[in-house]
Amino acid sequence: MTETPRLSPEDYARSVVAVPPLALDDDGHFAADANRRVLSHIADGGISTVLYGGNANIYHFGAGLFREALEGVFAVCPENLDILFSIGPDFGKAMDQAEDLKDVGIKNALLLPMAFPSDSAGIVAGARQLAEKLGFGLVLYIKRDAYLAPEALQTLIGEGTVSYVKYAVERGDPAQDPYLDAILDAVGVDKVASGMGETPIADHIGGRGMSTFTSGAVCIAPAASNALLSLYRAGRTDEAAELAAPFLEFERHRAELGGTSVLHDSMGIAGIAECGPLTPLVTNLDDAARKTLAPVIDRLLAAESAVRDRKIAV
Repeated sequence: MTETPRLSPEDYARSVVAVPPLALDDDGHFAADANRRVLSHIADGGISTVLYGGNANIYHFGAGLFREALEGVFAVCPENLDILFSIGPDFGKAMDQAEDLKDVGIKNALLLPMAFPSDSAGIVAGARQLAEKLGFGLVLYIKRDAYLAPEALQTLIGEGTVSYVKYAVERGDPAQDPYLDAILDAVGVDKVASGMGETPIADHIGGRGMSTFTSGAVCIAPAASNALLSLYRAGRTDEAAELAAPFLEFERHRAELGGTSVLHDSMGIAGIAECGPLTPLVTNLDDAARKTLAPVIDRLLAAESAVRDRKIAV
């Protein structure tokens, strides 16, 4: 049995939270060596926490692959890296997966966002039942407007049903977000991570002072992404904006070509690890898309080298 420590808001704030893909072999099974290489690259860049969720395509995992992945990632994870594993998004699936987490001693779980059907009161009831079954509070993933009433979230955090929040409601202008303002007023900036990669962090980290942010690009350039977090926290916005440029370019391509697909295949293009086939209903990139991405990834790797070689002071 794996015994993992409970992660606190302070633990999440120690670094950017990486959201990696999950590598599969040609038969659709957990690829131990490739996943070990991904995790080692992330840890070597100074990241302390990884979240297996949307980028790992866990939404589409059946029961067998979920258990295989759950056991596999903890078997290959470096000792200096903590793992947050996702369950759901539907309630029945989450309850079944909660039993799997208990069986292997996992103490940190994120509830994936349910688009339809769900409502605020139902999410409250479901989160309570899941937390009771798990024996610990959940990380709640908020990805649409009015997903959960801020006062209800405040109650759930106060009673220990929810321990932390990943916020990922996309806005044309991240600075104009009354729903986020209401959530931060209700529960505080220390319990909420920005959940949309580098795109909104000039406001979310530099402006609002949120706890940290989650990222896919950090899996390619972990030290550089962590440097962004430090620069925005320090108010060094001009330096942060310059360093952010290749990350924002990468995120634009993810938005155009598919966020999960781009990150999954980019790990191989970057020379970190070939992650193999994606589980349907998501597909791997075609050759044209891979060719388009290659120079974008080169610029990310150049930023990573600059930070690791201390050519960018943080």
